[in-house]
Amino acid sequence: MFQGIDNIQAAVGEVIENERRQYAPEPDQAEPGTEQTEAERRSLGTPEPASPPFHFISADEICTMPRTTSWIVKGFLDQGALSLIFGEPESMKSFVAIDIGMSIAAGREYWQGQRICKSGHVFYIAGEGRSGIGRRLSAWARYHAVDLATIPFYVSDRPARFLDTDGAKEVVLAMDDLISDHNKPPILVIVDTLNRNFGAGDENATKDMSRFVATIDEAIRTRYHCTVLIIHHSGIAAKERARGASALRAALDWEYSLVKSSDGTRTLSCTKSKDYEPPPSLYFKPEIVSLGWNEEDQEELTSCVLIPADEPAADTRRLTGARKIAYEALLSVGDEYVHID
Repeated sequence: MFQGIDNIQAAVGEVIENERRQYAPEPDQAEPGTEQTEAERRSLGTPEPASPPFHFISADEICTMPRTTSWIVKGFLDQGALSLIFGEPESMKSFVAIDIGMSIAAGREYWQGQRICKSGHVFYIAGEGRSGIGRRLSAWARYHAVDLATIPFYVSDRPARFLDTDGAKEVVLAMDDLISDHNKPPILVIVDTLNRNFGAGDENATKDMSRFVATIDEAIRTRYHCTVLIIHHSGIAAKERARGASALRAALDWEYSLVKSSDGTRTLSCTKSKDYEPPPSLYFKPEIVSLGWNEEDQEELTSCVLIPADEPAADTRRLTGARKIAYEALLSVGDEYVHID
């Protein structure tokens, strides 16, 4: 285990231990014979510890447990999953994240035609574009005729620094305070974007990316039994994959690619589904929404929401650079035509 992971996990563990000491009764306060066994705790519905201890389960227990999937969005996101959406700039990745998160927090029945099975509190760790988040949230609420005051959707006031020991500790403390205030853990935590919340490290280095994933697991996903959705950029040369070390993709339960077509349509496609059949692609287009107030020069303030769209036609943008050279080379070796999948 890398030393950096040990330091971060130790800090998170310190927070958990301090909470346990604060709220646990003194030894002489417990009456003999009143300690709860694990079975009694489950039968009485006593809440589980924030971070349960490491233990093993027999093969027999695993096979006799109910194996139904605890879906958040049917076929797209399940509870406790580590998921990611990647795409190029202007693909509207953050708009998709806000649309998913707000739909879940607002208790809507469907997100973009997909059934929402569980609603609840959503925590949004904003690393970039904070000045525009308010506009996007307002546009979403106005378009869907929802009162923002009734939606348990919470946005951080700064980026996290997950590779820094103190940064991870600050996130845990802030989330614990929010949970204590509202008596509800998050069902979904959105990290937007990976790069801006990464901390001091190199996302192309396997060691640093492994530290990032381990911290997300330890500090958020396992601790709160919630789904984590990471927003990330596509590769610089390889646009069809997420940027950075492959250790990230290896750890994901769900991975989605968001691509902008020449007609402005956005296509969300599943590029990894660890345990389930990949869902069909979804198509969106942006629609402008007036926010009901003006700039100082009286220009109307607007933002966008994503609405369902038809599948775009084959992208006919002109090829340039290496792609043009490769295409012309293929044409030169063909007889009557060249078919390209």
